[in-house]
Amino acid sequence: MALGIQAGRDMQQVQKFLEQYEQMSRGAKLRFVNGVGLYTLPALERLAGYDHGFSARSGGVSEGYFASLNLSFTRPENRESVMENYRRFCRAAEIPFEQMVMDTYEHGTNVIKVDRADAGKGYLLDPLPSCDGLVTNDPAVTLITGHADCMAFYFVDPVKRCIGLAHAGWRGALGRIGARVVKRMALEYGANPSDIIAGVGPSICPSCFEVGENVAKEFAAAYPDLHCVLEHEGARPHVDLWMVAVKQFIEAGVLPEHISLFDVCTMTAPRLYSHRRDKGNTGGMAAYLRILP
Repeated sequence: MALGIQAGRDMQQVQKFLEQYEQMSRGAKLRFVNGVGLYTLPALERLAGYDHGFSARSGGVSEGYFASLNLSFTRPENRESVMENYRRFCRAAEIPFEQMVMDTYEHGTNVIKVDRADAGKGYLLDPLPSCDGLVTNDPAVTLITGHADCMAFYFVDPVKRCIGLAHAGWRGALGRIGARVVKRMALEYGANPSDIIAGVGPSICPSCFEVGENVAKEFAAAYPDLHCVLEHEGARPHVDLWMVAVKQFIEAGVLPEHISLFDVCTMTAPRLYSHRRDKGNTGGMAAYLRILP
């Protein structure tokens, strides 16, 4: 009987989560400044004293596969073209060019605390140690993470006035990098997870993220109470990475009503780069988050 009661409670919790996920705020805004496209999330825009966004692929100097605002230094493109793209991106987003600090895009789960001493790392100075997540409470730096299908996780604590930003590919999502960012904000700045406002940036959507059986099994094992593996008759399984993101945020203590999704798929949006859609012949985009002085 006790096992039956527990199973019933577990099912109720699963159903409650699925309802929360379906009812979650979704939708991004897109604006153009001197040709540079910038996506933003209404829930984060409403927070006074912070600035955020996600770049589209327009308004830069890159050509061919990389046209036109390639912001990835890992692609086989002239470095000066990428630097010029960053200058244009910074002017459009009103980010001080010398104050950015970039993740190293390792597809891992390491989260690093940064401040003004790290400004310029990754493009003007040597890169940071291996990391996919960044946290700070310093208005003198802008956090930057790189993307081309992988999720961007945004976190803002308006009470302790600290922020976190992460690059989350499927490996990072599997390793719960979102929860790690929340925990690092709590450790470093005393952030209360229930105060944090969180968002999931443009990335490959559940309908497009087809995976092999081995990856599907890893997600099923890591999230046994989550229906994140979607089976399609006669096709390979898909994984709902957005659901996985929301689940780990809530596990870390972020309130469901404080989470929203850009709801933009990189694979189907022509304004965005997509590694999978373009079979690797593509550029990269940047997510950014900063505390305003």
